[in-house]
Formats: sequence, C-alpha cells, structure tokens
Amino acid sequence: MNATDLDASLTTLMNSHRILVLGPSGSGKTTLARQLGQLLNLETIHLDALFWKVGWISTPQEEWRSVVSNAVAKPAWVMDGTYESTLHLRIPAAETLVMLERSRLACLWRVCKRKLTIDDDNRPDAPPGQPVDWAFVRYIWRYDQVSQPQVDEAVRQYAADKPIITLKSQRDVHALVRRLETAVAAGGKPARKGQ
Repeated sequence: MNATDLDASLTTLMNSHRILVLGPSGSGKTTLARQLGQLLNLETIHLDALFWKVGWISTPQEEWRSVVSNAVAKPAWVMDGTYESTLHLRIPAAETLVMLERSRLACLWRVCKRKLTIDDDNRPDAPPGQPVDWAFVRYIWRYDQVSQPQVDEAVRQYAADKPIITLKSQRDVHALVRRLETAVAAGGKPARKGQ
C-alpha cells in the first residue's frame, strides 16, 4: 500500500461509524477489527461470537438473520466476519469495507498458530474449543473458489458507492494500524461509543 492509499484509508476510517472487515478465516479479521474498535472508539462486533454457541453449534439461519439485523442497526461499530448468508444485510449498513486478502497457506498457518498458542477458553471473539477439523481446513482451502466469488458479487451489488480498503499483506495491515495509532495519539480518540 503506497503512502497516498494509506492516507486516504486513514481519512476514511477516521470518518466512518460502521466498518465491516471481510476476508478468509485466518486472515486476521478479528485482530484488525479489535484494533480498529479500540483506536476509533467503536464497538467491536465479532460475528463468530454471535453465530457459534458453546460446543461450536451454529445458530439457525432465521435466528441468525435476526441477530445480524439487530447488530447492524446499531449506530456505530466495527464488525468482523464473512458469513456470506448475511452480506446483503451487513454491506448496505456499513459505511466502509476493509477487505483482507491472504493466501490459503498464510490463513492455514495463522489458524494452526492460533490453535497452538492462544488460550482457546478465554477468547472474547468466539466460544471455547474451536475445532480445526477437515471441514474447516477445506473451507479455508476453497475460500478463493467458493466464498470469494460470493463476497465479490455482494460487494458489487451493495457497495458500489462505498469506500473499500484492500489490505493485501500483513505489512499493509501493520502500516495502516501504525498510521492510525499515530493519528489518534495526535488528535485523540473520536468520541463515538454509545451513540
């Protein structure tokens, strides 16, 4: 990401009240959303924490749509999670989209590393005991062929007039977060929580 893109992205984020972070599992969505929420003083909504019940049991679709509708109705948030079945609710509600692009191998590496190094029982963004099973590995491996086209179509359909920040590497993410930290330190946090 060049300096001009970085500055434009920074300005966009500083002026956004509803930011949607999308990307494959293991791309760093949750970490980035948490950082953006803290820096921009926005509520962070982790969709994994809302969708998965204890024991990693999924929420039924009708209930899920209601949960997501209630979440996006809030006036200010950073939301992470792809969940293709509700993109039609989340993208129109978002002011800005942040798209993380990572290779399959990088995503698999991050998921395995997370499983081995993070205390799974104390994650605020998901219930304990996430299984890293063949179905999950297959989902990550096939994301580009199966899920990404659905995301791309939803973005074309619902985000034509919205700013989209694409971060293609961990270096891009770090550069954006560092620049945002500097800007917030210089001008203070936006007073937005609880709006």
